[in-house]
Amino acid sequence: MVTLPVELWFQVVEYLSPRDLLKLVAVNRVFFNMIMDELYGQLSFISADPHVFSDKLNDLQNPDLASRVRVLTIWPSAIREAMRTLNPGPIDLEFIKRIHVSTGHHPRPPTRFPAIRKGRDYVDKLLDRERPPSTVPCTPPPPPAALPAPNERLEMFQNAIRHLKQVEEYQISWYLDTGVKSYAWKFPYFAEIWHSIGHNLRRLSVDVHIHRMNQVLESSGSLNQLEHLHLTMRREARDMPSSNDTFIPYFLNKLAPTLQSLSLKAIGHQEFTFFQLLGQFPHLNKLSFEMPLDAYHLRDPVGFQQFLRNHPNVRSLRLRHVHCCRSLSDDGFATHDGKHKIYSNLTLPTLQSLEFGLNMDIFSSKPNLMLSAVGQLGEYLTSLTLKDRSLTLEEAKTMLRAFPSRRLKTLSMFARRLSPQLIDVLAQTCPSLNSLTLDVQSVVKSEEEPAHDEEGFAQALFNYAVDLDNDRWRYRTWTLADISILTWRFKVGHQYNMECMKAIAYIVPNVRSFAGRGDMREDHSRGNGMRRLLVDLEDRTRPLDT
Repeated sequence: MVTLPVELWFQVVEYLSPRDLLKLVAVNRVFFNMIMDELYGQLSFISADPHVFSDKLNDLQNPDLASRVRVLTIWPSAIREAMRTLNPGPIDLEFIKRIHVSTGHHPRPPTRFPAIRKGRDYVDKLLDRERPPSTVPCTPPPPPAALPAPNERLEMFQNAIRHLKQVEEYQISWYLDTGVKSYAWKFPYFAEIWHSIGHNLRRLSVDVHIHRMNQVLESSGSLNQLEHLHLTMRREARDMPSSNDTFIPYFLNKLAPTLQSLSLKAIGHQEFTFFQLLGQFPHLNKLSFEMPLDAYHLRDPVGFQQFLRNHPNVRSLRLRHVHCCRSLSDDGFATHDGKHKIYSNLTLPTLQSLEFGLNMDIFSSKPNLMLSAVGQLGEYLTSLTLKDRSLTLEEAKTMLRAFPSRRLKTLSMFARRLSPQLIDVLAQTCPSLNSLTLDVQSVVKSEEEPAHDEEGFAQALFNYAVDLDNDRWRYRTWTLADISILTWRFKVGHQYNMECMKAIAYIVPNVRSFAGRGDMREDHSRGNGMRRLLVDLEDRTRPLDT
């Protein structure tokens, strides 16, 4: 028997069908562990259904299964309700049995929520889609098992948490709590969870109201392995004032020795004054800010600038202004001498990737100091992503002039129209481009003719770029190798536009790939561009991930 390295076996099984993959469980220990890790790697407590909750807890009493969990997601209010519920609403088992007797196949899963069922039916009708019954025969489902008492569920939950020793990613969402007043927004089990999983945690995502942040994180401990943090801070008008201007920097600063990626997102009106309290993070290389970055909310521009200046090794930066109280054409940080209070005289020498949000109407004032200053943050920028606005041709020209476009290797942007003129602008301003992603509203023959016309676009692009008689190809030297064009189609949705990608590939000889796939086959670009997992579960759900 030929002995191959495990890495080569992973490549071989990429060519197997999903059903054949399942047979690998019995081949050897390597494949067994690989597939079991895929099945039980994610655990989510997001359902308030006590039967679903109890079923998961029963599985987790097995330490071997619990030790395979790598990603834990919790909704504290759902866990609390699943523990407290005494008599859940009945499931219509007679309805299921009647369908089984008449068809012999699995019926569509029932739901206790009429709004969800109504929404499903509406989407099916809109897409002219009929859901055929499964062809797999089944027996009528048995009635649900007896529900453990609340105190038994609590004990099972605590035992299950103690078995979670290998969790590397922890996600907490607690921005909604529908519990009665006496116990709403109360969850006494954070300390137990942190004690069990904190020592091995690499990724943490927290989405809670800002005045609850202390309650969620105060018992987290040192988290001395944490590398990636995503913090979503919510606030509503009725929320009470909080002391998180000191707690948040305290929590962040204790992560400084290991933190590599930091993402801060704000929802609701907040005033940010804590940046001056943040220290230095020696290994930080990725930063993301999705918040109102204007003078009305960012009351500490000097502290924010100093925080950026203290981290010159940042390679990836995300700046997305979020609308809150007012629509602005300027962030309010312009000085009388034509400088910007935050971004002027600020450089990030190792910056390679920038994602820039355009929620602020920066094109209404010319020149825009913020755009000019942001464009000079990274001299060696190679990747640029423009979000939150579909750009016209002139706006695209303005944006590309503001950045070191001739160095760009990767560009992603939203465009109002895909036209031959836009392709020509991109080819002229970004000659070193290797990968291009365009999400467009319409495809036109020319900027002067705004009617949607994919065939006209392809023909006009070819006529402009190619002279077959004299063998002249305008974009022969353009280095573009991968192209992705996305459009919306009625009753189809958001998908890759193969016709447009083929039209561009025909006039750019270096294009070899569609949608980052590495090839130009049409079947690969039909979906969402995601790589197929080694273990494809098809219609089966992961047992612990609801």
